Amino acid sequence: MNTLKFTPLLLLFPLMLVLYSCGSSDTVTVVDRTPESSVDSSEDENASQSQDDFMQLNVGLLEPVTNFDPLFADNLSTLRVISLIYDGLFELNDEGDPEPKLVSDTEVSDDGREYQFTINRDIYFHDSNAFSAGVGRRIHAQDIKWAFERAAQVDVPKTAADLLMNIRGFENYFIEQHHVYDPDHRVISEISGIEVVDAETIRFTLRTEDENFLHKLASPYLSIYPREAVDNPETGLKNQPVGTGAYIVNDKSENSVILARNPSPQFTDQAEQFPINRIDFTIFESETDIFQQFARQNIDWIPELGPMIQRQVINDEREIVGSYSGQFNLIEHAASRFTSIFLNAESEQDLDPVKIRLNNIAQDQLDMAGNIQIREFEDVDEDDIESSPQDYYIVYTDNPFARDLFTNINRSIFNDESDLSFLDIRTATPETALFSNTVDYIHNRLAPNDGELLWISVETPIFGIHHSYVEGLNATAVPWKLPVENVNVNESENDNS
Repeated sequence: MNTLKFTPLLLLFPLMLVLYSCGSSDTVTVVDRTPESSVDSSEDENASQSQDDFMQLNVGLLEPVTNFDPLFADNLSTLRVISLIYDGLFELNDEGDPEPKLVSDTEVSDDGREYQFTINRDIYFHDSNAFSAGVGRRIHAQDIKWAFERAAQVDVPKTAADLLMNIRGFENYFIEQHHVYDPDHRVISEISGIEVVDAETIRFTLRTEDENFLHKLASPYLSIYPREAVDNPETGLKNQPVGTGAYIVNDKSENSVILARNPSPQFTDQAEQFPINRIDFTIFESETDIFQQFARQNIDWIPELGPMIQRQVINDEREIVGSYSGQFNLIEHAASRFTSIFLNAESEQDLDPVKIRLNNIAQDQLDMAGNIQIREFEDVDEDDIESSPQDYYIVYTDNPFARDLFTNINRSIFNDESDLSFLDIRTATPETALFSNTVDYIHNRLAPNDGELLWISVETPIFGIHHSYVEGLNATAVPWKLPVENVNVNESENDNS
């Protein structure tokens, strides 16, 4: 097994925050039109826009966009991108309250256990070769039932399923899917608490009243997509997503994702709500690189600053430090992410010395912004800390906050006699002693992970920065939300335009 040695010198590069007035762009070349849909491009009003009307937004991300299938989203960058491609039954507004998206009418029973939704059937899926004619069809209530039942299947992560466990019959269906591997031996064919009344009506019956049910339905994990896009072996949601959202995927590479505004004629009426024609997401491995490209105005907006940039540009009053004042705009969102560190209960390594070391760390030794919760482990012998001078393996993570936290731990308590070393795998194995997990505060509240070996949890506020020529961006209480509605990019003020 290859290992990546983890030391502060290797993973905490000096943050070079020198502002440049010029420089070459690392983003994809601008195309001054939206991509053509599968229908006749002469019918596409967006494609015929003039140069003056075309607007592009360049966004920098610190975590990779790993999968366009909503069930496989595993970080906030992925959730942010797919939230522009797909819609759910509901969405969360900037205050974090649920509002109808695909739903046009809602009826709730007196006991709060039955929800009946009328679906807006004037909404169409994106044009895609997942459909036989290449043209997106109307949404159907059956799409919702199928997508939610897919969340219970054994070959997908259980993140979405955790949000649906209170629906009558869902847990039994989930358990059978995960324990009866031969489909011929399964006896539960559907989830009884999800009923398709007709093409535009779907009914949910809950086991117990749940005041957060609409919040759960607004999660990007419960986005709606057509079965054709999953069943077609030549497409698949992972690389060719099909939703009903404002944007489609135009191109994807290892370090970039390009979205274009939905060019379908059926979307014309809503297009005015989304004036940005094209959004280029560039993924950076280094906080230094992302900030340098932002300083050169090759990146217009960073929705979430990494921990090193936060320490460099934000003071204790949560304002931009004086040396950067007036050079860009700071947004503090009413949202946060949780980064947690767990001990691996299945580890072959001796965990008692690790527990003792973790018990000895003081909160002020961790140079982390946000609310820190540390759990103390009991029933360990202090003498064990001297008996095990070795490296402890941890699971690799793309999350810059988790890497920063591991660096703090290593520097504070491990570096003298032993070290933390990243394994080049992304899941806990018997070789690993520690692993990290990241969720946003909304999903943490809706489906908390109460691991018995949780050691530390850090709630980090989300800060973003953007240039002054990007107008209309606002703070939001939703960690994954990219509020691009009504955003204007004034290229005349961009030094690179």
